[in-house]
Order: sequence, then C-alpha cells, then structure tokens
Amino acid sequence: MAKRVTDEDIKLMNEAYLLCGTYSGVAKATGWSASTVKKYIIADYKKEAKTLEIEIIIPSVEETISSLKNHHELSCLSDEEKQDMKNLWKEVLV
Repeated sequence: MAKRVTDEDIKLMNEAYLLCGTYSGVAKATGWSASTVKKYIIADYKKEAKTLEIEIIIPSVEETISSLKNHHELSCLSDEEKQDMKNLWKEVLV
C-alpha cells in the first residue's frame, strides 16, 4: 500500500521549497518524488510564523521610584552626561 501524504508532509514540502526553490531539491530532502512534491507546492505559501511566549514584568512607577536610594537620581545628569549635553549644544548652535 502506498504511503499517503499528510498535512505535515505538505507543510514540510512547502517549507523546503521556500529554501531550495526546486521540486527535485525538495524530493531529495523529503523522500517524495518530484512529481508528488509538485502536486503539493502551494503557490503563495508563506513560512509559518513561530510564536514565542514570554512574560515581561514591568515594575510600577512607584516600585521604581521607591527602589532608588535618592529620588533625585531620576532627573539628575551624571558629569559625563552633562559634558555630552554641552558637546551636543555646541554642535546644534554652530
């Protein structure tokens, strides 16, 4: 009895076709004949997007502020940042 092409096989064929672009290349990679591959290649097939689920925890403003030793750290520039600002202004005003 002949092996039947499954939906997973079709997906694999189309993913492989996006990579190599030839029926014979897909046939070699998948083990199906080039004529079988040709039947199942979808003209406008788009690679399936893989989703990645991540959890991002963003602390509240209150948590961020309370974690600072001195609240003025939020709005004070370091000496290096002050010098960078002076240099930037020189460039802008020229």
